[in-house]
Amino acid sequence: MRRIVALAFLCLLCSPIVSAAIDSETGGGELWFSCNDVNDCSLTEFHTGEESIGGTVNSATPFSPEIVFIELPMHPTQDEIALIPDQIDELQVDLRYQDDIAGLSRPDVKVTIIIAQSTTVIEFEGDDNPINGASEPHFIENEPLDNGGDRLLWPEEEIRILLEFEVDRPGTWQLNLRGASYLLLDIIWSEDVDSRNIDEPSSDGSPRPTDLETNHHGALVEDDRDCWEFDVDNHELLRITFVWEEVPSEIEQSHGQPDLILPDRRLAPTPELETEVINGETRMTWQWRALPTGDYNLCIGGKLNSFQAYQWAGIIAFEGIGPTSPEEFDYSSWKWEGLGMKADDSGAKELNAASGLMVLVLSLALLVGFAIEIKEDTTSKAIRFGIFVPGVLILILGGLISPLWTIAGEMNSSDDMSLDDLIDTRLDQLWHASHPGTPASSRAMHVGATFGMLDGETLSVRLEADAAWALDDGRWQLHIPEIYQLNLENLIFAKVAQKSSSQPIDDMLDAHSRTFILLSARTLMLDLLMLEALLVVDELPQSNVINFNTEMVKSGSLGLVQDPAWGTRPVDIPEGRWRLMQDNLYPSLISITMLDGVKDDLDFRVQFATDIDHDLLYSTDSVNPSAPLLESQYIWVIGGITLSIIGIGLENKRRRNAKQMLEQMTSGTIWN
Repeated sequence: MRRIVALAFLCLLCSPIVSAAIDSETGGGELWFSCNDVNDCSLTEFHTGEESIGGTVNSATPFSPEIVFIELPMHPTQDEIALIPDQIDELQVDLRYQDDIAGLSRPDVKVTIIIAQSTTVIEFEGDDNPINGASEPHFIENEPLDNGGDRLLWPEEEIRILLEFEVDRPGTWQLNLRGASYLLLDIIWSEDVDSRNIDEPSSDGSPRPTDLETNHHGALVEDDRDCWEFDVDNHELLRITFVWEEVPSEIEQSHGQPDLILPDRRLAPTPELETEVINGETRMTWQWRALPTGDYNLCIGGKLNSFQAYQWAGIIAFEGIGPTSPEEFDYSSWKWEGLGMKADDSGAKELNAASGLMVLVLSLALLVGFAIEIKEDTTSKAIRFGIFVPGVLILILGGLISPLWTIAGEMNSSDDMSLDDLIDTRLDQLWHASHPGTPASSRAMHVGATFGMLDGETLSVRLEADAAWALDDGRWQLHIPEIYQLNLENLIFAKVAQKSSSQPIDDMLDAHSRTFILLSARTLMLDLLMLEALLVVDELPQSNVINFNTEMVKSGSLGLVQDPAWGTRPVDIPEGRWRLMQDNLYPSLISITMLDGVKDDLDFRVQFATDIDHDLLYSTDSVNPSAPLLESQYIWVIGGITLSIIGIGLENKRRRNAKQMLEQMTSGTIWN
């Protein structure tokens, strides 16, 4: 380490700062175009070299254009593992061309970005307008990188940029540097393997002597074997806890059961396992009972192309004494606590079905009676077609069509999923995503998709609310009882029983099942949290049936490096508002503990650093409570009945008058 520091200090004294190996530190993804001349260019972390470089083209014509190449390798070479993002934050190339015909212009530029084995080509269209075209450099942001699913840049691998442009007339070109041309990448994770691989034991044949209760630090690199030897005194419980730091899933070690070698050189029996994941950090506690005293060896083994830092410590204890007792842990079934409900239930309004079935039945009965009236001859077409018929039509619209519309909206559609269907589909997706053979980029994409919906997919869920809770700003948040009836633990373990083809050995789950259980518990919790937060409406619904329907589009994600969250959003929520919601909703602590042994259990702990700001909850158009076709449908029904009855009354009055006149004429009274 001292030699490295001395070498770095010597470089500072002898040359300008030209470090460009990317890392996750502030500014660690900034790659500036730096050149001493046309044939000596590189990508550096700091501005260095000339203000600009250029050249003169004398013989170019439209029939024989001249092509100019500029190569910029990253300098110095990469010395850490770094996680490359899926897109470029910013790329700017400030290239100008001066000639006697068009004046100052911007030529077409082909930019080839080479990162390890992947290649991304970006083509900028030039502008020959000497007034507007030369005023701005070529610039893009949030452009996808074609990494082919390989997100890692390993030590000694390179980043290189090739600039290529073509000129078809004599002139002079100039590439502006020192901040004018650059590539910016958002590097969210990097690690120096050598600096983390400390406290390193040698091998199975030469384990490192230590004390069991010492806190050990190290890193498991590739397929190394890290081994220790220690004494174990009289005890009833032996617990060894490994804490694995979060790394991208591409290089995560397998976290298999450590080899605990007894004094007689045999392997210890299968232990109980308690796994706890806290904000991406995995804590695995292996517990053995009633082992003999004596000298022990402990070994862990890695796999190729993997790296993960760890720490571990052991403890011996007796049953029921101290925090090592299993009785200290409460693995009761976790109930949803309404983490996304941020409205006040004190002003809740009860919601009921708005199907209007009684209105429909009453309207049908009245229309049957009105049909009899229609068969009678009218004494006045003005009354029949000006009052009675419009009343019947209004009654049909408000008493038949509108309730039928509402009933159709409240019924299950073939396109709508129930909450149970949504969760079951999500669990199937997570089962495949958590498989050891799933590419890391594919796992991150599917796990990070909100509700499991990828970019361009449509989410359609039917929910039933029992009440609307009042928000401070006059809006309403819908309370869904079905969410509180979910037993996530049972659903997850039932999916393992359905999907897993491997039989448990000594009551221990296989590694895939353990990964799936912990991943599903965290992911479903975050999905339900966001679902509740999105159930905000501006007006009090007329029905308790809620249709959540939206197209999901790609968005920036939040959370862990290997398993992000909320990477897609409803299409009508702006990216900026979605970011605010993410920051507002994401818990400061997510701890999920799994007991793996004779009984499989889960335990959840979720905490928030601050109270959620209600103003940041967005009223998305995706939330569509069922509603009648007509607003105030009862007024329409009453209006239709009233007009119809008035029409019938006037008709009957005219008929009575006509009948009286006929009787008078018949009796001769009218002639007297």
